[in-house]
Amino acid sequence: MADLYAFAGPLLRSLPAEPAHDLTLWLLRHGLVPGGDAAPDDPILNVRIWNRSFANPIGLAAGFDQNAEVPDALLRLGFRFVAVGTVTPLPQ
Repeated sequence: MADLYAFAGPLLRSLPAEPAHDLTLWLLRHGLVPGGDAAPDDPILNVRIWNRSFANPIGLAAGFDQNAEVPDALLRLGFRFVAVGTVTPLPQ
């Protein structure tokens, strides 16, 4: 994963924000971002919030995946919760 970030990081940072965001979603949607091979979270990171347990406190806030296109891919990256946009029948 570090090798991929060494390549992709500078590329994404060279793009304007919206194209970088769109490219990242496209890569996640097509399964081109590796994930899921990380070691299990250390139990010391476990948190309980609002009667829910999370393996670690790292989550992705609303705004990144506004159309709920790639929540599973984001969870495979190690986020323990992902806030996605509202799914509606028509664009808002």
